Amino acid sequence: MAIYPTKKHFSKTAKNLNVTSGIIYVRGGEIIIHPDSDTEYDFHQDSNFYYLSGVRESGFSAAYDISTDTAILFVNHISADESVWIGVPPSLEDYRIKHGFDEAHYTYDIETVLTSLKPPVVYTLPYCKTEQLGMVLELAVDREKLLEPLHEARVFKDEFEIDMIRRANRISGDAHLALMKETRLGMNEAELRGRFVGLTLAQGCIYESYGTIAARGRNASILHYTKNNQQLDDDTETILVDAGGTYENYASDITRTWPIGPKFSPECREIYQIVLDMQKITIDACAPHKQWEDMHLLSNRVAAEGLLRLGILKGSIEDIMEHDVVGYFLPHGIGHFLGIDTHDVGGYPKNTERIDRPGLRYLRVRREMLPNMVLTVEPGIYFVDGILATARADPKIAKHIDFEKVANYHKVGGVRIEDNIVITEDGCENLTNCPKEISELEAIRSAAYNK
Repeated sequence: MAIYPTKKHFSKTAKNLNVTSGIIYVRGGEIIIHPDSDTEYDFHQDSNFYYLSGVRESGFSAAYDISTDTAILFVNHISADESVWIGVPPSLEDYRIKHGFDEAHYTYDIETVLTSLKPPVVYTLPYCKTEQLGMVLELAVDREKLLEPLHEARVFKDEFEIDMIRRANRISGDAHLALMKETRLGMNEAELRGRFVGLTLAQGCIYESYGTIAARGRNASILHYTKNNQQLDDDTETILVDAGGTYENYASDITRTWPIGPKFSPECREIYQIVLDMQKITIDACAPHKQWEDMHLLSNRVAAEGLLRLGILKGSIEDIMEHDVVGYFLPHGIGHFLGIDTHDVGGYPKNTERIDRPGLRYLRVRREMLPNMVLTVEPGIYFVDGILATARADPKIAKHIDFEKVANYHKVGGVRIEDNIVITEDGCENLTNCPKEISELEAIRSAAYNK
């Protein structure tokens, strides 16, 4: 595997910071122990620290001398007693080479090393602990300026990052396909979650990118359903699986919805086809210099056209769009940035306001699409009782919805389809390679039933 692009990430951040001297200092996360226990919480590295260092272990720090383009790693020292329990660590030189730094020292030398550089200012993060800096703290320490330039650097992925996300997608897509083949009547949602985690870990992912959603039928109307504890006991329902594995700290985020039985029910098929149309048309439209919110509105228009065909909506499409009626069936945004974090940073640049309209208010990104941004495209249609009750109570919205028709589709619960894309110079590349056409899914499910 290629060496992590540490210096490129530090340099990119420094360029965004728009200064020519000073030191960037960041500190990684620490192991946290459960109260009144010696059991550790699962450790996930601080995302900003990982972006700049590529280090997954706890207790490390890193610095970058802007004027000399020098990256310095500070390694957590492991004593002989500690090594009995966790093993003998690599040498300083091994760490330096592995993570692409110019120098490597132990963390107990932070004060000495940084003081010798005599920086005019130390740029660090608002939440970063700095007691290890010692006398360096007598210099100017700026906690305000670094975060936004660092977030902006993370928005635009380099080739290394895109390759990690592509690998995470390949592994996670293969796991989704395996689940499609293995789903059986009588299984529990938890079995699907457990199988997904096992498959992705076996292929090199380090953990789930987020809590897996395995939602049968009506459970799929709960957007972040994670109970995952119900039995698959109705082969006319669908199962929605929203799951991704993280590869080398870069996430994937994939959703597929497939029939529990060999075929979609007529109602599920109709809703699924609308969502598939929403996603395919939106992905085809994604390209540089378009606004992300316009992709959301495009998806809404496709949904409105489909729901009008089914008779769930009524009236003119322009009135439906004007009153954001689709927002009562698609209550979340069309997608989000993806990277080290599943909901990655930088979606709302400084002074960018949210749009307070149904669906649009939950957009996680509101900005112009540009090359090397990685985003999810995840339209859905859901029949959420609470939201539908709100729509029924508002005459301006209720006049556009045939609630008797809605009742015919209530059992569907929800359908979502989600892929991960990277914006290119002239369009986008879909990083997700996992079946989603109705014919593909029904062929897979029929073969599973005929075994």
